[in-house]
Amino acid sequence: MWNLNALPVKRYLDNFKKDNTVKGKIFTFICGTLLNASPTLSHHNFAAHYQVDAIIEVSGVVTEFRFVNPHVRLYFEVRNEDGVLETWMAEGDASVALRRSGWTADHLKTGDRVRIVGSPSRNGSNMLGWDTITLANGTRIGGGSGRLEERLRILDQSLAQFRQQRSP
Repeated sequence: MWNLNALPVKRYLDNFKKDNTVKGKIFTFICGTLLNASPTLSHHNFAAHYQVDAIIEVSGVVTEFRFVNPHVRLYFEVRNEDGVLETWMAEGDASVALRRSGWTADHLKTGDRVRIVGSPSRNGSNMLGWDTITLANGTRIGGGSGRLEERLRILDQSLAQFRQQRSP
């Protein structure tokens, strides 16, 4: 088992409790800054994984929809030119952002036929960062990383509601 009393940080903190010096305050500030910065540093750039200057369209059948952070994932099967089924993964926006837009964990179900437009993977694998999803009945549901139109629509609705509440 770990002997916490032998750790240098433990000894430093014990000394810090005894004398509240500038050195101790600097140490506390640095630790707090590092702890708060770690979530910010962990996010990745979309362009690191996907070719943002290229667009592809893939149609298939949903096998799984994961409504998780940092980005929702849609797994689906696509029949290639040779008639062989391939498994693909499409990455969308953050689940928290989609939840604000009215999405739920059962928004897409196993067996749904979808057409997905988005940016292909940089490494050539069967992945894409989706811009929009269209269902078999022609309904465009968006939800991808390029959700500017959706965000503007939500903003317009919120502003209209705010103005209505403020009008005499």
